[in-house]
Amino acid sequence: MSVYLCKGSIIEGSNTIKKNISCDAHNYFKIICMRRSPIKVTTKSNNIYYGIATVINVIEEQEYLAMNHNTQTQLILLSEVRQLEVLTNSIS
Repeated sequence: MSVYLCKGSIIEGSNTIKKNISCDAHNYFKIICMRRSPIKVTTKSNNIYYGIATVINVIEEQEYLAMNHNTQTQLILLSEVRQLEVLTNSIS
């Protein structure tokens, strides 16, 4: 399954988080992290990353998807994600 991300904004609590994705896409990322799904992420600059989605981190009011691949953690800015593909539907 692939998800194409849209523009939007969200306010969480009293803090405004800068992002350019829809609330639906943001919720989908959260589900992917909870399931520890193996994914393929393509960025707007056509960089491709593979790994296990683990958590969404907020760094300087920007949201990043943390992905584990082998022994490394990669952080990908959510607003830069063009396509997200779940590689398997099994739960880790």
